[in-house]
Amino acid sequence: MRHGHKAERTRCPQATHHPCHRPVWAEHAEQTKTFLASLGPARKTERARLQADHDRALRVLDAIDAASPDTGNQEKHADHR
Repeated sequence: MRHGHKAERTRCPQATHHPCHRPVWAEHAEQTKTFLASLGPARKTERARLQADHDRALRVLDAIDAASPDTGNQEKHADHR
């Protein structure tokens, strides 16, 4: 997620759970996954924070997919499902 939108997600997380936002969430999940893979073992606090963020992105993707039956044919995030 782009940092400018973080406050908006915090205030109303459901506002971003629409099919048109799926690509942004998928990109965020992929970038977070990549960054997690690059962290060394000593970065436990940062790893925990990023893992929680990654898990949330995947939950949002699941919610979008469940609410939008037509997204079944869209490109899925590589780490999703």
